[in-house]
Amino acid sequence: MQGMSVDIETGETRRRRGGAARSLALALAALCLLGLWLRGRPSFVAWEVARDHQRCFGRRLLPARVWSSDPAEVRDWLESRGTPTPILPSYAHAAELVGARYCPLVDRVAAHVYYAGGAGIVSVFLLSGPARIGDGWEGSARGLHVRLLPAAGRTLAIVGENEADVAETARAFTTTVAAGRAGGAPPV
Repeated sequence: MQGMSVDIETGETRRRRGGAARSLALALAALCLLGLWLRGRPSFVAWEVARDHQRCFGRRLLPARVWSSDPAEVRDWLESRGTPTPILPSYAHAAELVGARYCPLVDRVAAHVYYAGGAGIVSVFLLSGPARIGDGWEGSARGLHVRLLPAAGRTLAIVGENEADVAETARAFTTTVAAGRAGGAPPV
């Protein structure tokens, strides 16, 4: 028969265990608050979309769910899945519209519209959730140029390797969003 041991727990042992549990709970709460604070920061949002742009365009084949160079078809596909979408331009500077899909980011799922060909590749993300961008934000993340704009009740993130591609695409969206609000057709 094996010997049995009995541990006697004292008030001191319970206090130490309770203090460790409180410290762990406070650390987890602080980590959650930090995550919530970071979530809407433009630099974090830019990092998220730049990371996904590199992941998708780094594959041998783009992981699109709808393949089309027709902006109306891609927009209809996104809107049929509940994503309010501004009028999409046919081109992002020199890159042509090729398709779209939904991509999981760190803290949300975003509609990801692909433009490729010519001399560049550009991603346009339609983001839901918080992004503290005011009238817009621009900067870089992971070596890519990123612009964040308010559009269609969401945040639009434009990502590309070439700054001119990103600037021209942002200009095209600004023009098409204004035309869409006015009820007119977008400029060609």
